[in-house]
Amino acid sequence: MSSKELLEVIEKLPADDYETAQGLCEKLLAGGAETIEQLVKMVGERFGVPDGAKPKYALHGLVHHACRPDNDGGRKLLAETLAKQLSADHSDELKAFIVRQLQLCGRADEVPALANLLDSDRLCNPATQALVAIGGDAALKALRNAQPKAKGPRKVAVDQAVEILSQR
Repeated sequence: MSSKELLEVIEKLPADDYETAQGLCEKLLAGGAETIEQLVKMVGERFGVPDGAKPKYALHGLVHHACRPDNDGGRKLLAETLAKQLSADHSDELKAFIVRQLQLCGRADEVPALANLLDSDRLCNPATQALVAIGGDAALKALRNAQPKAKGPRKVAVDQAVEILSQR
């Protein structure tokens, strides 16, 4: 999807009705990883960038659309693409937004990308929350591996997450 086409799609959001919104989300997913990456860049590196409001709205809506039970292929594409963005040269603020989206659409495949953020003072809390939401053995193992290095508030977050997942 070209940048112009992407702008045309996100300018139609929020849509007036459910069917229109679903169609717009399908167009975004049809653009594949490249379109998702463009959308992430359009969100902006800082919170509150006015030009980033509609792309942020579009990306968050796309996450909800992709998480429908009948759309695992779309969810997988979106989650994989977002997880790759965590290793890109983005601000912590943008990465935190991406992590919050992975909290909704991520699965075990995204655990390694989230685990890499557990050493960050800024990104540990959102990454921990996403790992708890994803759950499972991979998330628990990643959190346990982070425990020896975690200090201060990060230690509290990681320890609490391990406790929560250990009880599931």
